[in-house]
Amino acid sequence: MSISEQEILYTPSKWSKRFDQMQILSNYYKFAKKITDDARKNCKCELNIPYGTTERTKYDIYGADLPKDSPIFIFIHGGYWQEGSKDFAAFTVPVFVNKGIKVITIGYDLCPNVKFGDIISQIKIAIKHILNCASNLECRNVWLSGHSAGAHLASSILYDKLWLDEMTKNGYLNLLKGIVLIGGVYNLNPLLDTNIVTPLKLTKDEINTYSFTTLDTKNNTLIQGLKVIVTIGECDSPGLINESRECTQQLITIVDDVHYIFLRGNIDHFNIMEELTNEEFILTKVILNNIFHE
Repeated sequence: MSISEQEILYTPSKWSKRFDQMQILSNYYKFAKKITDDARKNCKCELNIPYGTTERTKYDIYGADLPKDSPIFIFIHGGYWQEGSKDFAAFTVPVFVNKGIKVITIGYDLCPNVKFGDIISQIKIAIKHILNCASNLECRNVWLSGHSAGAHLASSILYDKLWLDEMTKNGYLNLLKGIVLIGGVYNLNPLLDTNIVTPLKLTKDEINTYSFTTLDTKNNTLIQGLKVIVTIGECDSPGLINESRECTQQLITIVDDVHYIFLRGNIDHFNIMEELTNEEFILTKVILNNIFHE
């Protein structure tokens, strides 16, 4: 199967300066599996908590023995909506749990087993489920994050007025203090001429609805009391770097506190996550400082 120039622009494994395409993927998944396995051995966990009815609609809690009002950091994995698992997603656990933050990693169904829109719905149900639990526990604050396609899923709540209104009515939204979008893709249109979208089986309506940076937001109510951090590494793919810039420009029109962080120093799509195991990594510091200054 041939790969187009457009697809290369959206294939992060082709742009790392550390390893070739196959090696960087192999190293990343080995690292992710080990860090998650170690996290499950070394800290108190509650695994596979269901929020839906399918095998994958479950989430894991790390730091389950921390005080009930501890901050919560939610993470949504990537994989272009067709790969990945919460079983490879515990990057922030070693540092964050040690700092007194519970980490929750969300699983979800993948295309083509479900429709693209079903994944969006599942994520919103999961976040609502977690916010409800956090409210009952009188949690100090909640932060949401996602990597790659997971960043797209995390950002989806910002464009759903009905969901936001429901969370506000239930008293949940004031718990959610921030969202961290890491190396994300926010516009589906550039993917249409690539093999990436084949398993997604996107309809025209889905493309229009879920290409967030192309939406008309002039009538959106400004979201206040919520910080959004958009970040990406300088060695990520050009397509995703452009997406992050466009996402930031779009979010400024609907959120009153938006930050863009471009990480230099040979940071690519993969070590941006691996380095979150390092307390001295700039992004780790930024997230921790924000969580504890709310």
